[in-house]
Amino acid sequence: MIFTQNPRAAMRVPLAAARMAPTLLRPARAPARIAPAAALASTAVGLALLCGCAGTTYRQLSLGQERSSYDRVMPREVTRSTDLGLAYLRHDPAAGRTDAIVVLLTQDRRIAAKMHAVRRERKGWMGGDPGFALRGEIDPRLAELQSSGPVDTLRVIVADLVAYQGERLATDAHAWVAAGLVRLMQAWPNTSDVGVDTRKLAAALERVPGGGTAQIAVDSNGVYRFEYRQGAAP
Repeated sequence: MIFTQNPRAAMRVPLAAARMAPTLLRPARAPARIAPAAALASTAVGLALLCGCAGTTYRQLSLGQERSSYDRVMPREVTRSTDLGLAYLRHDPAAGRTDAIVVLLTQDRRIAAKMHAVRRERKGWMGGDPGFALRGEIDPRLAELQSSGPVDTLRVIVADLVAYQGERLATDAHAWVAAGLVRLMQAWPNTSDVGVDTRKLAAALERVPGGGTAQIAVDSNGVYRFEYRQGAAP
């Protein structure tokens, strides 16, 4: 089933208390599409863009994972704990590459969502052209967002990431991921107005290009999987 947000829905809802109802969407055009989860996972270009140390860290995280497991995965020197979960940020000057991972946790500190954004800003020693990619997974049951459709859920998450105030590493990681989610929603049919105040994301949005391709899938377990790609893979 394909869902999108109500464009007039409330702008800021706490993650654990959101109560937004989805509305049915039948896309009239196809730059963005609902795809089987397996097709998302096998997208070669997206996986190429999301490779490297951060990619390995992201793949070792799983929905429902407990603290004893993910604490061994997230490198402490580039990871910060927040009231939403965990934030990871790493910049590789040689490759001109920035990786941000945001993990949202339940009240008992299990993983409810994981998202990875990567931006290649210029040519580096690895070669290749600039590009941006975002991928993520959300379990709406663990996130207590069962009444929201996929796009409504992304709106709630953007609002929470933008509202967070804390250490610079975490706010920067949140900005990269939130900007990617905004671009994903803008690429989705009938959702150019994302329904969230993005003024705090102005700087990040300048570095996260629009006009890319978006995919959203709902797997057999009800997990939302999504991806946004723009430009060439590094």
